[in-house]
Amino acid sequence: MPPQTDYFDLTGKKAMVVGAEFPAGAAIARAYAAAGADVALCALTADEAVMRARAVKRDIEAMGRHVAEYVMDVTLGKNVQVTTRQVAKEMGGLDIVASAPDLFMAKPIEKTSDTELARVMQVNFASQFFVVRTAAEEFRRDHRAGRILLVTSVLGGRSMLDTAAYASAHGAVHNLVRASAHELGGEGITVNAISLGWMDWMDDRIDQSNEDGKRALRFPMLRRAGHADEVGGTAVWLAAEHASSFITGQIIPVEGGLLQHQ
Repeated sequence: MPPQTDYFDLTGKKAMVVGAEFPAGAAIARAYAAAGADVALCALTADEAVMRARAVKRDIEAMGRHVAEYVMDVTLGKNVQVTTRQVAKEMGGLDIVASAPDLFMAKPIEKTSDTELARVMQVNFASQFFVVRTAAEEFRRDHRAGRILLVTSVLGGRSMLDTAAYASAHGAVHNLVRASAHELGGEGITVNAISLGWMDWMDDRIDQSNEDGKRALRFPMLRRAGHADEVGGTAVWLAAEHASSFITGQIIPVEGGLLQHQ
C-alpha cells in the first residue's frame, strides 16, 4: 500500500489536455502540473484560443514543469491522431489524456440547421470519440495503463429547453465513457468523465436577468455557480495512479447538487 501522501502525486507523469483554452481544460492542466505532471496543452484553433492556452502555459512554467503547446483540430480524427503522436514523441510517452472541448448551442429543434447540428456533434461528441480512440492507441503502443478523462455536461443526462442538439451530443459522450471503459478495461486503461453543472463562465447559456435563468441558478444545492478551480481536484483524483485505480466508466458530477433537484 503506497503512502497516503502519494495518492494524488502525478510526479513524472506525462499529460495531454485537449481544449486547454477553455476554463475547465485550463483548470485541469494547472492542477495536473501542480500535482507534478508535465503537460502538453492542445488548443482547438489557431487564433485567440492559442493566446488563452499560452496564459496557462506561463502559469505551468512558473511551477517549474515542462509544458508545450499545440493546435489540434478535434473535428478531424486524423488530425487528433497525428498531433497526439507528435505530443507523445516529444514528451516521451503519455500517461494521462484529458479532453474538454465545449461548443454550446441553444435552439429549438425546428430552428437547428443541419450544419449547426453537425458542428455541435463534431465538437462535443466526435472529438471525444477521436481522443479516446487515439489515446488508447498511444497507451497500447507503450504498454501503459493510461488514464482518459472527458469533460462533459449534466445536460447529457438531464433536459433543458432548446438544447436538443447540445444535450444529445453530451448524452453520446456519457455512453462513450461507459462503452469505451468496458472495451479498454481489460488493458488497464480507465475512462471516466467529469460532468459539469452551471459554472461561473457560462454566461452564454444562463441569462441571470431572466426569471428562468435565475431559477436555474437556484437549482444547485449550494445556490451558486461552480468555479473553474473546483474542477482540477477531481481531475487529479481520476488521473492519480493509486487514488482511483479501481474507478472506470464513471460520470463524476461537479455540479453543486444540481442533479438532486426534483
